Amino acid sequence: MNARVVLKRVLILVGLFAAGILAFNFIAMPMLVHQRGAVIVPDLRNSSESQATQALRRLGLHVKVGRSEYDAQVPQGYVVEQSPRANESLKQGRTVTIITSLGPRTERVPDVTNQTLRQARGVIEHAGLNIGRISKVKRAGEQRDAVIATNPPAGEELREGESVDLVVAVAGGGAMYLMPDLRNQDLFFVRDRLEKLGVRVASVRYEAQEGVFPNTIIDQRPKPGARIREGESIELVASASN
Repeated sequence: MNARVVLKRVLILVGLFAAGILAFNFIAMPMLVHQRGAVIVPDLRNSSESQATQALRRLGLHVKVGRSEYDAQVPQGYVVEQSPRANESLKQGRTVTIITSLGPRTERVPDVTNQTLRQARGVIEHAGLNIGRISKVKRAGEQRDAVIATNPPAGEELREGESVDLVVAVAGGGAMYLMPDLRNQDLFFVRDRLEKLGVRVASVRYEAQEGVFPNTIIDQRPKPGARIREGESIELVASASN
């Protein structure tokens, strides 16, 4: 091997060595310097604010609560989102911003008593709640369908999206009866029989009447032969004690 070939190979080796030095100085070294003091951001989601703060402090990072928002899935005070995201690289001393949960939004059950089913549905859904079961009961004298009760009652707090059950009174009523003649019968016996038939005795007025045993019915409204619906009420007049 002549001297020229040897010299050529030496020059190639020197060039490669110099290129390696330059690559290390201008590429590898800046990358190493840049990464020095950097840490990997942990996943803080579903951690409490205090847990997230402690985890970041151990890594030399700071925490900042950007805002809080309602979240039905994440308990109040726990982390919903973060920036930078988990597994990203961040220099020590920098800040991680977190969004914490206010928990599920709650709404008060509105008072929809005496409203129609359609009106009540609109009010309840506008409040962020849903309509649950609807129970209908017939009520004598009702002119239109109307809500008479809710479960839970008005004013109670529910989570947004939960349901409110309604009890609706519908027009109509029970069976129709012909009013019997109750005169000359015992008041207490008649009242018991009427209430078992679903007819309510609204009031009893006493009048003195000679020759009649006390608590004997002497008059009635409605009169005998009139039609009365189950659930309606009647008035009686009974003889007073002497």
